[in-house]
Amino acid sequence: MKKDRLEEFVRNNREDFEIHSPSPEVWEKLNKQLTSPSTPSIKQPKNLNWIKIAAVIALAILGSGVVVTQIMMPDQQYKFAQEVDPEMKELIEAEAYYAQQVDGKLKEIRKCYQLIPELQMEVEDDLQELESMYNNLKTDLKENVSNKEVIEAMIENNRFRMKLVDQVLEQINC
Repeated sequence: MKKDRLEEFVRNNREDFEIHSPSPEVWEKLNKQLTSPSTPSIKQPKNLNWIKIAAVIALAILGSGVVVTQIMMPDQQYKFAQEVDPEMKELIEAEAYYAQQVDGKLKEIRKCYQLIPELQMEVEDDLQELESMYNNLKTDLKENVSNKEVIEAMIENNRFRMKLVDQVLEQINC
């Protein structure tokens, strides 16, 4: 086993390190200071514990208020925009239409899964990826309500889903 070079150096030069040591008087003074009861201790006020508890409670209330505001406000803005913005209404209508159409066609495709097992993995993976992208867009929309580009991207995502199930239905004959 290879010895540590620093350890070896310290062992070889130990005497050189121990040349300077404190005098016995210094040790005595230090010992007296440590053991003497006359050293003033810092006393904390009795109310300090209550102040700490109150501060923790205040921070907890403030923190929860911030969290609730961050979670709830985008949803409220989203709902308000749905009621007011015509583009949001268009998105909601398109979402409902495409969901119904895709769901109906997907039922037909799922009947063929037993005959073509590899079809299930391909179709479900593609739909899952589109769903994930759609959820990301939905999150973006909540953060930036009435963003026309996001709304258009969400509608386009629904169109891609529709195209996907249409293409699959065209290619398979069950």
